[in-house]
Amino acid sequence: MKARKPLWLPILLAMVLAACFCLSAAAEEEADISQDDLSILLDGDIDEIVLEQELVSNPLPIDLTGGYPPQESGYLSDTVYEDPTIRVEITYKDISYLQPYKGRDAGVWIVDIQIGDASQLRTAAAESFEKNTAMPAEDIADAVHSVVAFNADFIARQKDGFILKQGVFYKDNLKGNQDVLLIDENGDFHPVHLPKKGELSDTVDGKQVLNAFCFGPILVEGGELCEGWKNFGYLKPEELYARLALCQVGPLHYKVILTTHLQSYTTGIQLKDFAQLCKDEGAIVAYNLDGGESTTLYFHGIRVNKQYKVNNREMPDIFYFASAWNGGNAE
Repeated sequence: MKARKPLWLPILLAMVLAACFCLSAAAEEEADISQDDLSILLDGDIDEIVLEQELVSNPLPIDLTGGYPPQESGYLSDTVYEDPTIRVEITYKDISYLQPYKGRDAGVWIVDIQIGDASQLRTAAAESFEKNTAMPAEDIADAVHSVVAFNADFIARQKDGFILKQGVFYKDNLKGNQDVLLIDENGDFHPVHLPKKGELSDTVDGKQVLNAFCFGPILVEGGELCEGWKNFGYLKPEELYARLALCQVGPLHYKVILTTHLQSYTTGIQLKDFAQLCKDEGAIVAYNLDGGESTTLYFHGIRVNKQYKVNNREMPDIFYFASAWNGGNAE
């Protein structure tokens, strides 16, 4: 007599196959949800989640030419520009609730910039970095097709200092009384405290220096507040003064933070509070640049930071962030 197969074997096999089918279907459904229905599942909270997308790296020439003209379709709002090579977002923070700013029209602009290649952080001069000429920052910015532009270190009008712009060395007349910021070929910041003539070159840690700024002081280094900036008396550290700082917060990720005189010449910010603000915004390195009436934020044809009794001071130089996208034909 032949042994009979247990009746539960085909039943168990059927159950296993059914379970596998359900798991597969669930996985497909979950994948579909994660891609297509995320906004529904978040119940409208999609704006609170930052979905970072890698930007395209399309190096621009290291010379005095500008970037590609920004695409008009890239202006997503009055404060946001985005294309495959760059993203810029401008926010404004009211600080009038803080001491000693209570009762004053005081605030700061925070410009968050991400780029695909280090060559998109650039500098430009009114005519030449070797000549003492100037023009409105807006005119310089438009000539080089900036996405967003700022005043820089006013270096062309300084007798002392270190001038290296767009990979070209112009002058080393350092006196050991100014901090210098070097930006290398990877877009990383190298702050140098009070260097003297001959101590800097066109390379740093084996990498080419694309741009240098000579103003200072260094406000944040290694994510920590720096000491000694009180010695920079020309900065009026204890006064409520218009200020601007260039910060690196990550690889090819920067913030430019600035305050201006909105209501009167007493509605700026003290330097210690400005440095703390840069640190709170995640700065690994924060470097102070020219302020006062020079302070300029230029975006989409508009000077965003309209100042009190602004006289549209002419500038010898600017720094800016450029697009490397020419409408879909980036190489």
